[in-house]
Amino acid sequence: MKKILLIVFFSSVLPHSVMSQRTSKEINILKNQLLEAKDDSVRFRFMDSLARGYRFSNVDSSLFYNDMAVNLANKMGKPGDRALMLSLKGATLLEAGSLPESMKLEFEALNIGEKIKDTSITGIALNRIGNIYMELGDYGKANEYYFRSKDQSQLDGDTAIYYNELSNIGNIYELSNMPDSALYYQQLVYNESLKHTTDRGFITWPEMMFRMGNAYKLKGDNEKALEFYKKGIDEAYKDNDIRNLTMNNLFIAKLYKEMNLPDSTMKYAHKALNTAQAVSFKKGIYDASSIISELFNNKQEYASAYKYSSIADIERDSLYGAARFREMQHIILNQQEMQQQLQEERDHIDSRNRAIIFLVVFLLAAIIAFYLWNNNRKQKKVNATLRQQQLKISSQNIELEKTLNNLKSTQSQLIQSEKMASLGELTAGIAHEIQNPLNFVNNFSDVNAELIDELNAERLKPKAERDEQLENEILNDIKENEQKINHHGKRADAIVKGMLQHSRKSAGQKEPTDINALADEYLRLSYHGLRAKDKTFNAEMKTDFDGTIGKINIIPQDIGRVLLNLFNNAFYAVNEQKTRNPESYKPTVSVTTINCDDKVQIIVRDNGNGIPQNIVEKIFQPFFTTKPTGEGTGLGLSLAYDIIKAHGGSLKVESKEGEGSGFVIQLPVV
Repeated sequence: MKKILLIVFFSSVLPHSVMSQRTSKEINILKNQLLEAKDDSVRFRFMDSLARGYRFSNVDSSLFYNDMAVNLANKMGKPGDRALMLSLKGATLLEAGSLPESMKLEFEALNIGEKIKDTSITGIALNRIGNIYMELGDYGKANEYYFRSKDQSQLDGDTAIYYNELSNIGNIYELSNMPDSALYYQQLVYNESLKHTTDRGFITWPEMMFRMGNAYKLKGDNEKALEFYKKGIDEAYKDNDIRNLTMNNLFIAKLYKEMNLPDSTMKYAHKALNTAQAVSFKKGIYDASSIISELFNNKQEYASAYKYSSIADIERDSLYGAARFREMQHIILNQQEMQQQLQEERDHIDSRNRAIIFLVVFLLAAIIAFYLWNNNRKQKKVNATLRQQQLKISSQNIELEKTLNNLKSTQSQLIQSEKMASLGELTAGIAHEIQNPLNFVNNFSDVNAELIDELNAERLKPKAERDEQLENEILNDIKENEQKINHHGKRADAIVKGMLQHSRKSAGQKEPTDINALADEYLRLSYHGLRAKDKTFNAEMKTDFDGTIGKINIIPQDIGRVLLNLFNNAFYAVNEQKTRNPESYKPTVSVTTINCDDKVQIIVRDNGNGIPQNIVEKIFQPFFTTKPTGEGTGLGLSLAYDIIKAHGGSLKVESKEGEGSGFVIQLPVV
């Protein structure tokens, strides 16, 4: 199975007043206070403190009080309190090795925080989602959530969360084998923590110690590393922090193992195993039992080696088995689908609001124009016999009209900027949504390789010991994953790169550009983008490029947006026509370039149903669309028209209903 990476568990950040572990005496006091409390809000605080107090010493008790607090928050109708407890439960389950359940709870807490706009909740959930991705070995995704949490905590002025995220970033450098950067970030957090020595809640001290130890170990300073690990053990005993007591013992065992000191390695590995088993710390049990098994194997004590290897295998399958990864993928995909639906709803609201704003601006302009016209008419009547004054009034009206035109021009530029920004953000958002499942396609490619290794290992066994049912299950898993990976992986990656290229903001600077290459690139980008959405879609693409055209001076990103919009509309039209004539019709989209001396023509044609003559003159108007409600915003052609006009060119349409449409772009060469 999968090679397990040593990933350090991260402490979830909480307000420092409730973060530290409780002693047995403090726990008993809290229990008595909970029994005596009558007010629900007071009882909730005691349940919260008990759940946190047991978190690193007794997982079952922590989950018991956590669930009580969740139910009480529901009863009181406080979604914020419920979200905090769901996130705490997710963090506790992560430390117990239940990754899918943890991810599901953290996403639920994040969604609640975003819904009620509570940044303290979203910051905690983002941190803990990053912890889960770190445990999965997806450092890029973990870093994405850590940086989001860090930026949010900086805005909120939450120093504890901010420094926790700096430590997490340092830990990523450690796992990436970058010793100088790892030690730099951990030293920043450690120095800051020394200013809060009386505040046990500012940082999780046992964890801070082994992170410092790991950074020094990576630098090759084993003596300094051992010093911090042993400090971490002392701090863990002070805080009754059994989980981090396990981690410090485990890192000492690993250090002695690298120093080839088997007796010391065995001693601390057993300590780590005992404490990990006491609190059902699966990751600790796995790492410690793996080390002990290897030591016994080196001593040729194979019975003992097999005993501890079996313990490690059980915990490994519980943490990283294929079924667990499938469950995790299902949870993440559901979250992504929910986020996509929310984004679509926000986009719909934004589009409607922009339409309302445009209508209001248009009405205001009409009112102003009517007022000016009416005022001018009255002035002419009043001053009919006073020619000199009439000329003066006419001159004033001309100046007012110029001012109005300037205002309209400024208004058009603002609308153009807004449309460009919206289009870029939409493209970037779609590309991001495609990239997320692509990460998991790549992850499951690794899982398939591991499944094959497991299958080979099973087949090497004597026939009597082989598990044919297991082999069949592995083969079915491999087949199912490979069908998804081979069919969608490279295509999704190409679409994402193309769309991210499209989403880049224009620098507004013209540059010499090969218009033939640009047109060919965006034709194929549009086609494969539609194919990614609808695998049944097919169309013939024809190109006729004039080779005498040199490079022309344009803003390539903006002209690329125009071409992509025209190609998308053309493919949409032929797909609609194919639906009406599925057998006899052959959908075709073509692009032609022509050198006209000081100008260049780009012609995009399709053999769709064409545009009715009664609406041809309206298609370049903002918010006018022929597509059904929800499928178009009516901004695409208006945006394209404005971009071409800004380049000193023209955009025209040639259409015959029932035969197809053609759009002719004309651009100056210089």
